[in-house]
Amino acid sequence: MVQAQSAAAQLTALCAVASFVYISHSLERHSLTERPRLSILLVLLLSGCLCFLSSFFLGCIPSVNRYQSLDDGGPDDLSNPPETKTKPKTSAIHMPNRPRKWSIPIVIFCIVLRLEAFHRVNYAQQCSAPGVESFLPLFLLGYEIYSNRRRWVFPVPEDPDDPWRSIFDDLYDWFSGPRVAMVISVLGASVVSLGTYLSTSKINRSTYLCFEPLDSRAEIIALQWAGMALDAAIIVTLWRIIAYTRGIRLRLRTLGTVFVLSSLFMAIVWLAKQLAYISQKPDKSDLAFGSLYAFDALIDGIAFACLAISAIFWICDASPVPPAITMTFLIGMWMSAMHILKFGDWLHLSISDGVLPLWLIIPGTISFTYSYDLRHFLFVRRFLLAAFLSLVLLASTFYATRQHPRVFVKTHPIHTLIYEARVQHEHWAKHASSSNSPEVAANIYKDNHGGRSPPPHFDEWYAFAKGGVVIDEFRQIDEDLRPFWNLSPQVLRERADIMSRSHGVTHLRIKKGEVVHGGTDGDASAPELEALSAMIQKFSKFLPDMIIPINLSPSPRILPTWQEKQPPLSLEQRNALSSLLHPALAEHGEGAISSAIDETWSLLTGDNSVSAGEFRQMQTMACPPNAPTRTSPQWTVGQFCETCVKRHSRGALMSKWDRALDVCSQPDLNYLHGFSLANPSSPPIRQLMPLFGPSKTNAFSDILIPLPRTSEERPDTASQFDQRYDTMVWRGSVKQTSLSAHMLRGSHMFRLLHHISQPGPQDYITMILPLPGHKDVYGYEKISATDAGGLVPFTVGIHNYSACVGENCETLKKTFTAKEASLEPLEYRYVLLLDEDDGPSPDILRTIRSKSVPFISTIFRTWYTERLTAWHHFVPIDVRYQALHTIFSYFSGTEGRVKVNGRETGMAGRRKDAEWISEEGQKWADQALGPKEMEVYLFRLLLEWGRLIDDRRDDIGFRLDGEGRSVSDEWTSHGVS
Repeated sequence: MVQAQSAAAQLTALCAVASFVYISHSLERHSLTERPRLSILLVLLLSGCLCFLSSFFLGCIPSVNRYQSLDDGGPDDLSNPPETKTKPKTSAIHMPNRPRKWSIPIVIFCIVLRLEAFHRVNYAQQCSAPGVESFLPLFLLGYEIYSNRRRWVFPVPEDPDDPWRSIFDDLYDWFSGPRVAMVISVLGASVVSLGTYLSTSKINRSTYLCFEPLDSRAEIIALQWAGMALDAAIIVTLWRIIAYTRGIRLRLRTLGTVFVLSSLFMAIVWLAKQLAYISQKPDKSDLAFGSLYAFDALIDGIAFACLAISAIFWICDASPVPPAITMTFLIGMWMSAMHILKFGDWLHLSISDGVLPLWLIIPGTISFTYSYDLRHFLFVRRFLLAAFLSLVLLASTFYATRQHPRVFVKTHPIHTLIYEARVQHEHWAKHASSSNSPEVAANIYKDNHGGRSPPPHFDEWYAFAKGGVVIDEFRQIDEDLRPFWNLSPQVLRERADIMSRSHGVTHLRIKKGEVVHGGTDGDASAPELEALSAMIQKFSKFLPDMIIPINLSPSPRILPTWQEKQPPLSLEQRNALSSLLHPALAEHGEGAISSAIDETWSLLTGDNSVSAGEFRQMQTMACPPNAPTRTSPQWTVGQFCETCVKRHSRGALMSKWDRALDVCSQPDLNYLHGFSLANPSSPPIRQLMPLFGPSKTNAFSDILIPLPRTSEERPDTASQFDQRYDTMVWRGSVKQTSLSAHMLRGSHMFRLLHHISQPGPQDYITMILPLPGHKDVYGYEKISATDAGGLVPFTVGIHNYSACVGENCETLKKTFTAKEASLEPLEYRYVLLLDEDDGPSPDILRTIRSKSVPFISTIFRTWYTERLTAWHHFVPIDVRYQALHTIFSYFSGTEGRVKVNGRETGMAGRRKDAEWISEEGQKWADQALGPKEMEVYLFRLLLEWGRLIDDRRDDIGFRLDGEGRSVSDEWTSHGVS
């Protein structure tokens, strides 16, 4: 909204709105949010410099003389000749008071204080009240009313002693003159702010915790209100300073001075924090930043400079109130439109969330426009605005009333998922075992690998695997080995040797068909390595000489950037790249690659501790450039990320487990899983190195290997499914010695405990329940988390805190008291399996082989991941837990339990479906996940790896000759030291 009718003023307002929209949309997509103080001071510094730069180029524009000082003094230079000086239209009605002597230092102090308040609120945003900022226009309008209070003096009646005067005469006098416009303006602005608040406050909360022992919700909300008061003080003070500054050049220089000085004071605060951090951790600092970070800072600095310059000129044309109302109106309209368009899905169940705010925002905006005497809304005349908004209001209301929340008639959606999973698994199993001879298997292999022949001794592998249920499906092996085709065989062999001597890595050596294992870091790992060695010995005579570096820890290690994993465009470029990476190659050829080992060796064996923040950034850079984790980082951790779950979910229920394991498409997982919130026990290796390990996320480049675990050998209990407790159980342990504040709030384990055991009064859950009066019609219903916990029985807790002795451990122990350690999970029908902080649950295979139903929540892949079908062999649980209660209630039922929203739900449990999933999992585990299948997978993997490290890898293989006979090439002898 603007008061000045000139095209320049309207263009200024449009520029301010466009800049505001861009910053609001792009802020969370940038890398700046990981280091907020440094980012803010850089953006302020760049914006200040741009203001100074603009002052040198904009002085020659003729229309700048329109922006004149309210001071009656002379011009500042020839660009403001006295005869061109005019009094702004705004000054007659909304003229600010003159700035005081200390106005600039005061506004700088307020900016620094405001930014610190913003940092504190943003750090604990899960405790904040969304939408509170919608009331900023009322602060500004209150100041304007107070500063012009003489205009609102009660008018003196013509005859105060008139005996015939009544209360109606007094009311008429009170509302006469400008007072009525003031009252209507306040009412209109209040209604707009309230409507915007209602629309923005109806966000869907994530399960990221407002951890009461550390966080104070009241303090954060108080900081939000204090921040708004500071916003108003900053805007008003800048308005008073700029309005009485002569000429556009001086205005821009004054604005630039404020920004630059504010950035310098922010730099002092940032440096103080850095010195305190470095004093605690001398080997760590936060002083360096990359080119991507600098580019984001530059773009945001330009955008903020455009917003500040255009907004301050807009304010000088009108007053601070119209720009504030405009921004509030746009935010409210956008949020209301989103609520209306999404109404009916599982996250938007109330029609009032979108329609009610519209009925407040639109009438309030129209009344404010007329009462504040605004002739235009940006470039739209106010009567056209009123007509358009009225049509929008009626059309939106009609559309919303025609929509209805989704319902499921007769068939529960989980039943549909179970049926689809059965069909999917049967199709996959048939395709995975379609070969009936080595020749057919070889042809299928070539079809799946772009015409490439199988590796040597493929026929021996087929004879070894014959009779198994998986012959033709090994996509995980193909995915794991694909990046290594970009490296030459000699480089791979050298890097394998380097890895075998790295800290935390053991190895096996195959030489002339014999397997010898290297040392381990502890005796506990020796049995696993011995078992792995015994498995390989069964087929080692068919393998070439090789070194197999093995990571026995469940935590993956290899984390190169995405660019390093991509293939070069040509052989010449590959050689050029190798020459750059290894200068010794350019001078002496590939035979001298060992001269580059020392540098890499020092990197792998040195003290390279990595913080959790650095670890998250490394994982982000390992994802493709167009992945949401890189293009849309989720820093609003208190808000549920709808786009993060949409790709792998059907409503609230997970429908595509393979996609759910793609962490690169789910940026919110950076703050919702302990793996990304803890400092890694072993620093990740940033170079593409061969390392075989048991598990990884898809951002890592470890090679998955079947690793025998002693925990998988424990037998199931003797009780049948019906004889087990009708409860879901989970027991976990804390392995971190020190817990950060982020870990306490975002860890998948602590979020579950809060979600189940200690939900707050503001926590709500959406469940699929029978509709009132309809036992076979289901719909989404929002209920309190406390009621949901009473509707389905859980037994969850942490039984072991022994490893946790550092920061925040005592607080955690008091919040979530330890449970008994002797509990046997398989005595329960439903077993919830969560990841540990460094890898998947070690009990997954044991539970799948049991008569209990495994509920698996994980972000990790293992060698058997592709062989399992969600909803057929196990029940998938999203790490956000948005459907945990719904899924459990489907199997357990809700009959005879607590009332929900004042009624009995009475949903019968589908225990037969649960028992069927348990039985299918047992049968499939016996067929596809047993020791024999592990050996088949391992044999196939090592054949593929053997070809990768062979100097003639593009020529050797298993093929049919001209007479249809199978021929297998021999390995090239290269030796193992």
